[in-house]
Amino acid sequence: MRKLVPSIAFNAIVPFVVYLLVRSHVDSEATALAIAAGIPVLFTAAIFIWRKRIDPIGAVAVVAYAIVLALSILSGGSPLLLKLNDAVLTGPFGLICLASLVVGKPLHLVVHEFVARRKGTEVSPFVHKAAPVITGIVGTMLTVHALAMLFMAILLPTETFLALSRVVGIAIIAAGVGALFWYRRRVSLPATRS
Repeated sequence: MRKLVPSIAFNAIVPFVVYLLVRSHVDSEATALAIAAGIPVLFTAAIFIWRKRIDPIGAVAVVAYAIVLALSILSGGSPLLLKLNDAVLTGPFGLICLASLVVGKPLHLVVHEFVARRKGTEVSPFVHKAAPVITGIVGTMLTVHALAMLFMAILLPTETFLALSRVVGIAIIAAGVGALFWYRRRVSLPATRS
């Protein structure tokens, strides 16, 4: 986690500062948001070139940025879509997790079964027991994150949204991760790879 803190801080603070600096020099809010949201892309590229490794948070930011930028351009430069940079990934993935519960195939178990088949091993009984709860926690966390970002993007001015969205998003993710750790300790799951 200590290794991820600088990346989280960079991805949270720098785009906000860049937006504030750039906004008065460009013709639209969407352009300023596109420039500011592009900062994590440059950060990820610099880390890859320098260290020859991908920053996972930066990589997610790159994918989200590419999707949102394309959608924004196709919609005529919507600043709302650019505000929803992270929610473009968290929302659909959260809904996929919750839908997998509805159809009786928790995504957590499906992933473990896929990996076990490739390795020629069996899925632990603990994973079978915990998969619905873990999938539910992850799905709920990501869906709540996306909904919070959507409501904030609609209701708040851009500067306020940029100042608060990362803090709120990190708090929601931290609550979800805390719930996962609490559940794992409660059911005494052995240390398994997820």
